[in-house]
Amino acid sequence: MPFLWLGIEDEAGPDSLRGYVERNAISLLSNFGNSPLDPPSQGWLGHFCNRERVRISGLWNSNHVDEGYDPAFLDTLEHLTNRMGEES
Repeated sequence: MPFLWLGIEDEAGPDSLRGYVERNAISLLSNFGNSPLDPPSQGWLGHFCNRERVRISGLWNSNHVDEGYDPAFLDTLEHLTNRMGEES
C-alpha cells in the first residue's frame, strides 16, 4: 500500500495544520456510519479489535472516525502534496 509523507512545519495541536490534516484524512477514509467504498480485507486484524469504532470504521483509529470532513481539505491536501513535489 502506498503512502505519502507530508512535511507540515507547525506545532501539533487541535488548531494546527497537522491536526486539520489528521482529522480530515481520518474522517474522509472512515467507513463509520457509511457503506464502505473500499472495505478492509477479510483477514484484517481490526475485525478482531475490542474497539467497535475500529471495527466499523475500517481504520486503526478511534478518533475522528465518526466526523464529517471539510471538502476544502482536498484543496489543502493538493497544495501540500504539490509543495512536497517541488521540494524534492
